[in-house]
Amino acid sequence: MRDVFITVIFLFFIVPLSSAQNDKLTIEVAGYGGGSTDSLQPLWNYANQWGIFSPLTKGEGVLTGKVNYHFLDKKNISIKAGVSGVLKTDWGESFIQEAFLRMKFWWFDLSMGMEAYSPVAYDDNLASGMFLISSNARPVPKVTVGIFDFLPLGFTKNWVEIRGGMTQGLLGDDRGVKGTSDVLLHEKWAYVRLGNLRWQPYAGLVHSALFGGTKPNGDEIPIDFWATFIGGASERLGETNATGAHMGLWDFGLYFPAEKWQGHLYFQKPFADNSGMRLRRLRNKDYYLGVSVKSNRHNPISGISVEYFKSIWQGGPGTPDPYDPEENHIVFPDYIEDVDAYMMERFGMETEGWTGNDLHAFLKDEWNYGYDFGGRDDYMNNYEYYAGWTHHGLSMGIPFYHTAEQVRQYAPGWDFQDSRIFVNNRVNAFHIGVEGWICNQLSYRFKGTYTNNKGSYGEEYYGRYSWESIPDYFFSRSKSQFYTGAELNWKIKKDLPLTVSTVVGYDFGELYHSFGGRMGIVYRVGGTSAP
Repeated sequence: MRDVFITVIFLFFIVPLSSAQNDKLTIEVAGYGGGSTDSLQPLWNYANQWGIFSPLTKGEGVLTGKVNYHFLDKKNISIKAGVSGVLKTDWGESFIQEAFLRMKFWWFDLSMGMEAYSPVAYDDNLASGMFLISSNARPVPKVTVGIFDFLPLGFTKNWVEIRGGMTQGLLGDDRGVKGTSDVLLHEKWAYVRLGNLRWQPYAGLVHSALFGGTKPNGDEIPIDFWATFIGGASERLGETNATGAHMGLWDFGLYFPAEKWQGHLYFQKPFADNSGMRLRRLRNKDYYLGVSVKSNRHNPISGISVEYFKSIWQGGPGTPDPYDPEENHIVFPDYIEDVDAYMMERFGMETEGWTGNDLHAFLKDEWNYGYDFGGRDDYMNNYEYYAGWTHHGLSMGIPFYHTAEQVRQYAPGWDFQDSRIFVNNRVNAFHIGVEGWICNQLSYRFKGTYTNNKGSYGEEYYGRYSWESIPDYFFSRSKSQFYTGAELNWKIKKDLPLTVSTVVGYDFGELYHSFGGRMGIVYRVGGTSAP
C-alpha cells in the first residue's frame, strides 16, 4: 500500500508540470511492468538502459520520471539541467537516476552530476555497447570537462578535427563486503578525425582508472593523482607497478555516407596494461569490430548493426610476471645484477655472460610453459578493487560479462573463489541489431547475440600466478549462450504524447534459459528526452 501511495504522489508531482511546458522544457513519465521465467532476466530486457531495470528479479513494476530544462540555448552558449527518478514496487530498490547541469561555451563543454549521457559511448540502441564506457550501468556522479563534439581546427583549414575530455567521479555505491568503498573514478579520452571529406577516418585513445577509497578493513588507499593520470608507478607511495587500477582501449573508425544512410565502422583494442597497449608488439589479440548504418526515414529497415567482440585472449594464459613456484615470489630479471650467479644458485646451471633478457627467455620456458609473461589481464577486474568497473552491480562497459551474483544463478553448485566480481569475462560474441518502421506510428527493434564463454583466468587457476587448475572448473569447456530481444513501440496518435512499448526476450544455451517480457506506456511532452 505504501508503494502505491508513493507512486501516486510521484505522478501527481511531475505530470502537472506539463501544463507549463514550453520549448525549453522536456517532461517524460513512464510506467513499466514485466517478469521472466528465471531469476536472471533476458539480457536485452535490461542491458544498456542506464541501470533502470534489474537483471536479478523474476518481476518488477517500474515508474520513471524525467524533467530536462534548457535555461539557455544560443549558438555559442547553452545551459541545461535535468533530474530523473526511478520508483519500483520494491521501494528499497528505488533511486534518483539523474541530477545534472550541463553547459557549453563555444567549443568547451562542462557536465556536473549524474547524467545518462556519455560523450564517448556509441549509440547502443542497436549495438551491444562500447567495451569500456557504455549506457549499461547507472550514471556515475562526476564532473566532466572537454570538447565533446569534434572541433575543426581552423589553422589546418579544417582538415583536422579533435575532441577529448576528462572525468573525475565517485563510485559511492554499495560495493559489497569485499569491495573497496568510495572509489574515485578517473576517465579521459582524446580523438583526432580527418575533416573536409565525406569519408572521415578517426583514431582515439580512452583511459579509465580506479584509485583511492577505503578497504573493507577500514584502511585508506593512498592517492597519487598524477601517477594515476599517466598510468605509472608512484615514487611518493613507493609503488613499482601502475598506481590504481587501469583499463583502456584504442578506438579506430570511419564515418561514411551511403546514399540516404549514415554509416559508422569501428575497431577497438582493449588493454589492461602496457603489454596490451603496445599495438606494434601484436600481443593484444582481443578486439571489438562493428559497423552500423542508420537512416532517419521511416523505412521497413532504418538501422542495422553487426559486431564481433573478442576478449578470450586477455594477454594469453601466461602469468603476469616471472613467479618462482618454490620460493613464492616474483622474479624481475632486469634487477638481477649477476645473472650467471643466480642461475647457478637457483637452478644449478653454469652459464656465461647471461643478461636479463637471457634469463627472461629461460624463465618463460621453465615456469610459464612457453607463454609470454604479461598475460591474464583479467579485464574490468582488479585485485585491490573487488567490484572493479561496476556501478550498482552492473558492468560500466560491455554487458556480456557476468558478475559473481549472476553466475550464482546459473551455476549454484560451483564453488568458485569469488576473488573478483567478474567471474565470466573471457567472452567472444557475434551480435546483430535491426530496427525499422512497420507503419508511421509503429516501430520495432531486434537484437540477437551469440556468445562463447570461457570464465576467467582468476577462476581457472588458484590465482593469477598459479598454474594449478581448480577442480571442476565450470568453464573448463567453453559454453555457448544466445541472447535475443524484440521491441515494439506504438505511438497511439500523431498528436498525442503517448507511446506504448512491448519488450520480449529469450535467452538460451548452456548457461541458462530465460523467457521474459515487459509492457510500458511513455508520456512525453516538450520534445525528445534524449540528451
